[in-house]
Amino acid sequence: MRLRSLHICLALLALVPAVLPAAERTVAAVKPGSVAFAGNSAVSTTLLEARDPPPASTAEAATGGEHYWLRPGNGVRLAFDLDSLPAGLSAAQMRRCVLRVVASEVRYVREHEAVAAVVELAVRRVGETRPLAALRDLRPDRPVSLNPDNGRLCEAVAEAAAAPARRLELELYTATSRASSLLHGRAPAEDTIRHASSAPRLVIQYAPDAATAAAAKGWRQPQHDAGHSGRGDSNPAHGPSGFELQALPLPAVGEDAGPGLLAERPLLWRDQVIAVHKRGKRNFLVALDGKGALLWSSEIGGGVVQRAPVIGPQGLLYLVTEDAVRAWDLEARGALRHRFVLPELAPQMPVRLAPFTKPTVGEDGSLYLVLGDGVDGVLGLDARLRPFLFFGLHEGAGTITPGSPALSIDGRYVAVPNGEGAVLVDLHDPAEAERLAFGDGAAGSGWRHHLPVAGMRAGEWIFSGYDAEDGTGTVWAFAGRAPRWQASGGTSTQPVLAPDGRVWFVQDGRLNVRGFGPGDAGRRFGDGLCASSNPVMDGAGNLFFWCSGTLHGFAPDGRALFVGQRFADGPEENLALALGADGSLWTANANGGELFVFRPRFPPPPAPPAARHQRR
Repeated sequence: MRLRSLHICLALLALVPAVLPAAERTVAAVKPGSVAFAGNSAVSTTLLEARDPPPASTAEAATGGEHYWLRPGNGVRLAFDLDSLPAGLSAAQMRRCVLRVVASEVRYVREHEAVAAVVELAVRRVGETRPLAALRDLRPDRPVSLNPDNGRLCEAVAEAAAAPARRLELELYTATSRASSLLHGRAPAEDTIRHASSAPRLVIQYAPDAATAAAAKGWRQPQHDAGHSGRGDSNPAHGPSGFELQALPLPAVGEDAGPGLLAERPLLWRDQVIAVHKRGKRNFLVALDGKGALLWSSEIGGGVVQRAPVIGPQGLLYLVTEDAVRAWDLEARGALRHRFVLPELAPQMPVRLAPFTKPTVGEDGSLYLVLGDGVDGVLGLDARLRPFLFFGLHEGAGTITPGSPALSIDGRYVAVPNGEGAVLVDLHDPAEAERLAFGDGAAGSGWRHHLPVAGMRAGEWIFSGYDAEDGTGTVWAFAGRAPRWQASGGTSTQPVLAPDGRVWFVQDGRLNVRGFGPGDAGRRFGDGLCASSNPVMDGAGNLFFWCSGTLHGFAPDGRALFVGQRFADGPEENLALALGADGSLWTANANGGELFVFRPRFPPPPAPPAARHQRR
């Protein structure tokens, strides 16, 4: 009974505000049925939760942390701290400013009855009389948005952000006669999941300036970027002719000078290698340079790391342990910034992530998790680890273990493969979801999903996985709701999205490349290949993958860069590869005590014509 109650409570989070912290991009208008290309302009989103309000400027309102009482003559103040906005942000840089509120009750004040009402709601800055925005339709438990077309709300945000206090105070008021409303306020501490998405929020979408955009340029997370592309930043003029392997021992950290273990695979951030180092019952966050030398370390407490951590573009590392999600600031040598305690099924029994799933981080720092243990849903946390989204996957979604979430290329949808298809949750209206059907070759009981891959155009998706029981695998391509093709056969690898928009994967002993065109048969290269790692691709389109002691490399045209290179004393059979900015491949054994790095070896450049003539 307790489990069912928690599931019902969490399902209420489907009634979440429509504009949420998924970064929007401009999408060109196209004819119905066609697919739009996402624009190139970067847009960031800041989601701000209202602070405890000061007394109302009109007659004293009955307001509290959990509900705000709005009625004629009794306004409700909302205060927002703007410290998280970049300094100097102008109204011209803001693409959208939205105030979201949710009513718990809407009533007419009558002697013997209470009747649902349509209430006019307006918002203005404290001390002003002109409204910034107004909305007519306020109904119980239905999110409403005050998004003025004239941009006055953005102007008020920019003006407040430029002031020393960096604080915006707004007042909600109504002139509807004989009506009152209870608006959701801050969620009580013991109930943050169910009501957090109903709290008043200010959502600001803006185009960062060049300096702000450059600060996030070092965000390199293969398989954890917005599209799960699998590509890295290295862009060599020529593909490598092979690699040299180095084994780097973990540095000594803490008081114990003995050897430690890696809690998970290493991550790459800017020019640093980031790893979680476990010594006894304590965990340490360590940053290494490209040669494996220790730059800094920070003790981050105990607990068992549940999944590989992810790093957001703001430099926060998100780590999931048994009871909580925590955000550690890499810019501040691993300082703890935020924490979200996972809900409990019973005392001391927190909900876990669904098996075989990994967190996904968005370009705005929002974090997406798929919860298991009967809760069965995708949970969205903002960059400060405050929940803003929950969508239940249990009802009518199949009984197969779900896969990891991914964001669409336009940042609007969260995709979760589940059962016989995939669920697409619209972050602008998360009460609704689309479902894509895999059709033939749908996932079975022993299925393991790879990370979904978002195509280079809005509406394009690649889903894939394999059956651990019989070794079969399938890759599905979608453009909109229509399936474009599927490749069924033996176990398939995690796909990689090339810079030209084509998809590469290994299946049935061959390297496959296919586009999104209807019925695209694609091309196949090599023979007798296998892969026991995720493939990674550099910026030039060169592809690399590992197979049980052998490293393979292929050029963008399918030509082998080198014959499969065997490493007798290499790392273990199954690996997770990360591609560095210099073309190095970083990895580690599961719970191993050392890092492994494959250094690329490039052929010498051809001699200039004059030098060749002199040699004759």
